Amino acid sequence: MITCAVMSSETAEARVERLISEYAESVPMERPLDTRLSLRDDLAIESLSLVSLTLRLADELGVNVEELDIELGDVKTLGDLVRVAQVLARATHQ
Repeated sequence: MITCAVMSSETAEARVERLISEYAESVPMERPLDTRLSLRDDLAIESLSLVSLTLRLADELGVNVEELDIELGDVKTLGDLVRVAQVLARATHQ
């Protein structure tokens, strides 16, 4: 239960960084991560992993990502992924 409370109070940036550390094959040591990092080139996250990561974000927030019509092809950088997380977080409040 405590984990859920902590996860629900996470910022979009913190949530994405936590998941990036699980999905990326290459993660820089410095924090916060630079939002200009390329998901593919810098973090070695392939397209299927990006889909899985986005679905996990949505699941943690209790949102159906399919209903939001998010185009993952436009998600190229860490900053793009943070913006997706922010959209998902806003959807939980609607």
